[in-house]
This record gives sequence, structure tokens and C-alpha cells, in this order.
Amino acid sequence: MPDHDAALDEAIRDAGAILGEVLARLIFPDPPTFSVDSPETESPHVTTG
Repeated sequence: MPDHDAALDEAIRDAGAILGEVLARLIFPDPPTFSVDSPETESPHVTTG
């Protein structure tokens, strides 16, 4: 069984991450221009009890 080279494993992971980012930028070239509503961005609702 061949020995594993840690530096080679890291280089392969780095290359995969770079290629993944390039692919994502090719598929989605522009960031979304719309805003997504989430609890953090919505205005607070006041309730009285």
C-alpha cells in the first residue's frame, strides 16, 4: 500500500477548491441584485399584551 503524502493531499484539496470557485463564478457571474428578507432584515413587529 503506498504511503500518503500530506503535502500532495493538501495541494489536491487546494486545487479542487480553486476549480470549484472558478466553476461557480462561470455559472453565476453576477451576484444577486435582489434582497432576501430574513428575520434580521425585516422591521421589528411590536406586539402588545
